Amino acid sequence: MTAQALERRLRNRRDVEIWLVSRDNFMLFTPLLPEVCSGVLEPRHVVTPLRGMLHRESTWCITAEVDEIDTQGHVVTVIGGDGDSHRLHYDTLVLALGGITHTFGIPGLEEHAVGMKTLADAFSLRNRVIEMLERAELEDDPLARRADLTFVVGGAGLSGVETAGELEDFVRRVRRRYYPKVAQDEIHTYLVELKNEVLAELPAEMGAFARKRLERRGFQVRLGTPIREVREAEVVIGDGEVIPTRTVVWTGGVRPAPMVAKSGVEVDHAGRVKALPTMETSRSTAFAIGDCAVIPNVEDPDGRPFAPTAQNAVREAKRLAANVEARIDGRPLAPYRYRTIGTLASIGNHTGVGIVFGIHVRGWIAWFMWRGYYWSRVPGFNRKVRVGIDWALTALFGTDPVQLKVEDASSALGSTGRRHAPVREHETSD
Repeated sequence: MTAQALERRLRNRRDVEIWLVSRDNFMLFTPLLPEVCSGVLEPRHVVTPLRGMLHRESTWCITAEVDEIDTQGHVVTVIGGDGDSHRLHYDTLVLALGGITHTFGIPGLEEHAVGMKTLADAFSLRNRVIEMLERAELEDDPLARRADLTFVVGGAGLSGVETAGELEDFVRRVRRRYYPKVAQDEIHTYLVELKNEVLAELPAEMGAFARKRLERRGFQVRLGTPIREVREAEVVIGDGEVIPTRTVVWTGGVRPAPMVAKSGVEVDHAGRVKALPTMETSRSTAFAIGDCAVIPNVEDPDGRPFAPTAQNAVREAKRLAANVEARIDGRPLAPYRYRTIGTLASIGNHTGVGIVFGIHVRGWIAWFMWRGYYWSRVPGFNRKVRVGIDWALTALFGTDPVQLKVEDASSALGSTGRRHAPVREHETSD
């Protein structure tokens, strides 16, 4: 988003080049990720090709992994798809490395749970849910069957509640239509939260409404309850309660990408960049933005930083682009200022909650506003049309339990398109 805003500001200037380095050649619109998991949206419709977003001849999109950042020597070292190392020399650096799932050292979480941060996460969860329904139809052991049909979501913040709502919606719809041997009362869903409230980002009454609606749909909501351990077929919560389950979704925390702390800029105890209100870092030629940065709110009397939300990230990008241009031209930089207009959350089943311009909204109207707002933020008219059509088609025909298993061990290219040695038949016969 910062590179796109810079292009708009720089227009036809030929004295500036923009290099955008990304592991993926697309930008993922994360607010709609749970709807990819449920099959409401096609995966390609929530991603936008970077090369389609940037158009200047002097803008370079580089698909590579960042290997090292030397803010003192003004060099970023990347590893391309060919496996070779490439050194990029810069004048101004923008750190927008985002965050990764924070497991807080919970045993088994990394091995047996899935997050909701990437397209791969959405694919993994969808395939897991379908796999469990397929297994349950054949399973005779009641204990194993219960583990197959129990789904646990850890974290009751915005991401957790939206994922939980969409997950329950998907399971209920496909079970009723495609898995008649699985009874509705066999499905068990849990929402586990360490804090004592649901949707702490919203007023308490909105969280209470969300909890009530989720419980009405069959969720068992456990507040003030930590996840202690995740195992292959069960999860341990609270004071030792064991829930039989083979599907755990973790949305309980995000931490900055480890590369941030290694970049040479000043970071806080959590590894986030300690930025100024102008988004400058301790290195004069480096800026930071998004999940990996703590940006102070100059208008907050308590000095609290801006929340790492998509709403803020979009506006931070525009202000940062203006500050980068000002730095190039030798003009003073301005602090990022923004007053949040509201927060909305979908809790599934055409229901939402939120606060907009100080007004509390809930139910169908909140869900409609949630969809409308995020549809308006989808990058590009092309993707807006595709998302709108997906919503219409799903409303007409529903979702299906197609399980896309794209990885093929016998293929020389694999699902990523990167060549690897093929597995011979005698190697897979066992």
